Amino acid sequence: MDTGETLELIGGQQLQLERLPDANVIRVKGPEGAVKLTIHVTPSGPVLHIDGDGLEIRCSGALAINAQHLILHGREGLELSTAGDAAVRCQGDLHVEARAQTLIADLGDVKVRANDDVILDGERIRMNC
Repeated sequence: MDTGETLELIGGQQLQLERLPDANVIRVKGPEGAVKLTIHVTPSGPVLHIDGDGLEIRCSGALAINAQHLILHGREGLELSTAGDAAVRCQGDLHVEARAQTLIADLGDVKVRANDDVILDGERIRMNC
């Protein structure tokens, strides 16, 4: 019984489909034979594995990610950027923690507003220095 199929792709790459009893496995191999992308299609949904130098997702409209819990982790760094405005909103508490923090407004004010107290706690609080 044939459990797999291979399709030749552009640039010497291959798309392989393997049919297993509990899942289907789709692999994209580079021209050197290394697996670059693997998708395990299981009864509970697809699982995506990416091996290689990176992944780029492009779309001309909005890209939405909706999950019960979302975790983004960059092992060597994380950068969020936009050419427009940005907003972070949460209905619960927001905690920001780092070894050191810098807040810069290149043009305009920095505004802090609280319904209750504004508490500054530091070894030294330097103003207008």
